[in-house]
Amino acid sequence: MEQVLVCLKTNGVIKLEVLDIKRRELVALGKAIMAGNIKSIDKHVIAALDAGASRDDILKVVNFIMSDNKLFTSIIELLKVLSIEEDIRAPSISIIDDVRE
Repeated sequence: MEQVLVCLKTNGVIKLEVLDIKRRELVALGKAIMAGNIKSIDKHVIAALDAGASRDDILKVVNFIMSDNKLFTSIIELLKVLSIEEDIRAPSISIIDDVRE
């Protein structure tokens, strides 16, 4: 994630505004994971999904920073929140609707 931020740095200032909302949230998610900030992980997973990120996009962030063993607690939290959000966002099918088809 630090490599991404270095690429966005101009005259010592990180210019996140050049990124679209989805990518800004993915960068913020990577920073939250690296910091082990559980509350921020939850917030940025949800915001990234709302901005159009896919599960694969989010897991690519995880894959990018997985080399640090200290991050596993954060990654487990990310996967938990992602799973909960997918369940909430998934359309439910009732038994009655299923039988009628």
